[in-house]
Amino acid sequence: MSLRLPGLVAAAAAFAALAASPAAAEDTLRLEWIIQGQFAGELIALDKGYYKAAGADIKLLPAGSDIKPAVTVAQGSDTFGIGHPNQVIMARSHGAPLVMISQHGQKSAQVYIARKDAGITKLADVRGKKIGSWFGGDEAEFMAMLNTLKMTPDDVQLQPQQDNPVPQLISGQLDVIEAVRYAPADLAVLFTKFKPEDLTYLYPEDAGVALVNTGLFTSEKTIAERPELVQAVVDATLQGWKEALDDPEAAAKVVVKYNPELKVEDQVAMIKAMGDMFCAGPTLEGKFGQSTPEEWQTVQTVLLSYGKTNPDGLHDPVDLSKAYTNVFWDKAPAASKTIKCSK
Repeated sequence: MSLRLPGLVAAAAAFAALAASPAAAEDTLRLEWIIQGQFAGELIALDKGYYKAAGADIKLLPAGSDIKPAVTVAQGSDTFGIGHPNQVIMARSHGAPLVMISQHGQKSAQVYIARKDAGITKLADVRGKKIGSWFGGDEAEFMAMLNTLKMTPDDVQLQPQQDNPVPQLISGQLDVIEAVRYAPADLAVLFTKFKPEDLTYLYPEDAGVALVNTGLFTSEKTIAERPELVQAVVDATLQGWKEALDDPEAAAKVVVKYNPELKVEDQVAMIKAMGDMFCAGPTLEGKFGQSTPEEWQTVQTVLLSYGKTNPDGLHDPVDLSKAYTNVFWDKAPAASKTIKCSK
């Protein structure tokens, strides 16, 4: 199963339950799921010794449904984590001072796939249709998409979907499913039943409400006490991702080296899909890894909108100027800030 963005409800409960925890015995970078192509940049940086060369002796650790990097870093059991602006904002709203230090994704991780034979060729056509969601906060982005057309949750039939909702779309149980766009192999069975032209893809960024995804974060404490370590991890991670995207096939072999249960061809597809999510916004201007105030404000606006109707949502804005920093990105080698993007 591929990683979904952790739900806001689960994150809120986890932060509410945070207890004092001793500092990590060694420096760790907590990934957001199992070892896979989603983390090719970090794996390259580890495998090729880029972290050590930059001055960071880092251990990469996988995560799971019950291990969330935003929580482990907030607790101090991990030094760094891979996650998303929505998670950092929610953490800060609960008093956990996380900071994004390098923002890689410039698009949403989500895509909504609809059957054209259900009459859906554009977002406005979802009125009255059966919409799948993983809930737990995952629905916040889609609700924001509806809001751009003055639609509300009452205008659709929002229903829970399975971890792999493809069979529900194929059977007609759902007219629209929520999927993660960086795991194309998971959708392969869809194309045994439909031609590409039989499906409609609805993207949050097209509605201007994308929750941009995937970045490197740490705590205010680590930044204050160990800025050299933070700089080293930012530098090496950017270098790793540049190399991974320059040669996805070689990078996929490194991924499989660390998780032999995976197939190289699936990881190549995943790495390329990650690159597609990176290649937007500042990345297209040779600024891979940079955070922009506009994107962070969009994320906070979506979370606040969701909080109006959900008690586990964001109810008060946080100071976004403290939620991310470009200080370390500014000092990173310029050569790593330009990545390979398909035209």
